[in-house]
Amino acid sequence: MIGTSLFPYTKIRPEQDELIKDIYDAVSSGKCLIAHAPTGLGKTAAALAPALEFAIKGKKTVFFLTSRHTQHAIAVETARLIKQKHNADFSVADIVGKKHMCARDDVSGLYNKQFHEYCRALVESDGCNFYSNFRKGSVLTSDSKIVIARIAAEPMHTEEVVDAARRHGVCPYEVAVVAAKDSALVIADYYYLFNPQVRDGFLRKTGKTVEESIIIVDEAHNLPDRLREMLTDKLSTAVIERAMKEAEKVNDSDIREFLFDLKKVLEGLGSEPGQKIISQAQLLKPLASHKIDELLERMSIIAESVRETEQQSSIGSVAEFLESWQQGDEGYARIVSQQQAQRGRVVTVSYQCLDPSLAAGPIMRQVHSVIMMSGTLTPTAMYRDILGFPESTVLKEYRNPMPRENRLALIVTAATTKFSKRSADQYSKIADVCAKAATAIPGNVILFFPSYTVMEEVHKHLHGKISKAVFKEHQDLSKDDKQKLLNDFKGGHAAGGVLLAVIGGNFSEGIDLPGTLLNGVIVVGLPLGQPDLFTKELIRYYDARFGRGWDYGYVFPAFTKALQSAGRCIRSETDRGVIVFVDERYAWDQYYACFPADITPKTTVFYEEAIAEFFRKK
Repeated sequence: MIGTSLFPYTKIRPEQDELIKDIYDAVSSGKCLIAHAPTGLGKTAAALAPALEFAIKGKKTVFFLTSRHTQHAIAVETARLIKQKHNADFSVADIVGKKHMCARDDVSGLYNKQFHEYCRALVESDGCNFYSNFRKGSVLTSDSKIVIARIAAEPMHTEEVVDAARRHGVCPYEVAVVAAKDSALVIADYYYLFNPQVRDGFLRKTGKTVEESIIIVDEAHNLPDRLREMLTDKLSTAVIERAMKEAEKVNDSDIREFLFDLKKVLEGLGSEPGQKIISQAQLLKPLASHKIDELLERMSIIAESVRETEQQSSIGSVAEFLESWQQGDEGYARIVSQQQAQRGRVVTVSYQCLDPSLAAGPIMRQVHSVIMMSGTLTPTAMYRDILGFPESTVLKEYRNPMPRENRLALIVTAATTKFSKRSADQYSKIADVCAKAATAIPGNVILFFPSYTVMEEVHKHLHGKISKAVFKEHQDLSKDDKQKLLNDFKGGHAAGGVLLAVIGGNFSEGIDLPGTLLNGVIVVGLPLGQPDLFTKELIRYYDARFGRGWDYGYVFPAFTKALQSAGRCIRSETDRGVIVFVDERYAWDQYYACFPADITPKTTVFYEEAIAEFFRKK
């Protein structure tokens, strides 16, 4: 079959053959494909094999873009298997965020923006030995060549690249970028191609072009929010205060006076608690007596100087925000908000992106082909619309390859998290359903709630209703805390435990609990909170553009989050499990229609009996 000459496994799974064919058809004809492909189909191998087959013949580059480090590892391992099985002649470069590839020990506590400021200042002042040892003038050092040759010979995960580069005393990021020049497959984060500021430099360094690229977007349901976040800029009174102290240090009274006035204007705009929409002029007009463009230029110069000795510059942050603020209104909302913090009132103003197609659209118009794929990518037409895909884009939903008899999906309408019905009595009803369902499911169960508030309220009523050990997610879990909680939960699977978690939180995506480590997921409520000001603007914007504001801006994104949580159950062909959706609204026509074809839950009041019967058939 066309598209399978580089397939890394001996057997092609059901539905996988159709996805392979569709991807090969798309890349060979220069079209785009949006693929809702359920978990277990084997998307990574099904995408890489046909894309690489075409790319190697046509001298193009495959960019496999993913937001998760675990998916980087899977893509690298798949590439290794392809090379080993078929003795294929191509190389691979795996690149994550520059900060995560840094070999220095003094950057772990920095935010990404701070890191990039610090890195740039070190490079410009010859202050980083790893970068200085990377090349001498325009010539790569022998150490750099050794690491690059290793990457070319065998696909290496980013962590392996960092270790090898550190041992040779060279910059891991820079050697990986050089290795990408001759790579047919580049595994990277979304922003390497979708962020114009990063993309231009990255493509220049690697000698690649968008026109000669095939882009595979993995876990693509995350792309719209990632692009909105990338295009959003914020400024707070706290940052302005730090910038004023910087201005004092460099003895620039004009900049300090301008910052003082800016803070005063911002405090006036956010004088009342909550959020409100403002215009561009409301922030800039009161500052008209200052020569803003000249000051911004001076602030940028001062920021560069500050970064030579400090890791970040608040003056630089203010200047960058104001440059963004002077751009147009189309596709953006300007929002000011006031919050109480430990040290007093903080006012924040944001230039918030509504439209991810502002970043994605230009790429879609230039690239040879884009493959968007995820297990929760419905409705596919929404992603085509909001990301600016061409009308010729192929939209496809694939059948779930898991045996139907291995999964039971139910809707229980005895309770709801609907805001207008929330009460102690309602939380008690939810707890009753959760306790009975979790008890009927042997082993481990995860309860997913629409918010931490609802989770805490239901937890109060769970005491005495459930005999299994209860584990609970917390809002500020560190990476280590999350892993420990997950390990403790897995460790007790024989006796059975219940993990309380939040939809869209730490455990709703990116965790795998195969086999008997997880036998059931209970999704409590629809995560449809009271729309905040940003969501209201999003609804308004998509109403104006597509006449689908409520769906595109509110309902569908929330439903996708609920389905992502439900997807923690049943990750392989041999897994068996129960998914219970607890909320009367799931049975309503307008919401039931949001379930993809591979999930068709049954509404029942006899959920305990249905669960017991399911596990008896084991």
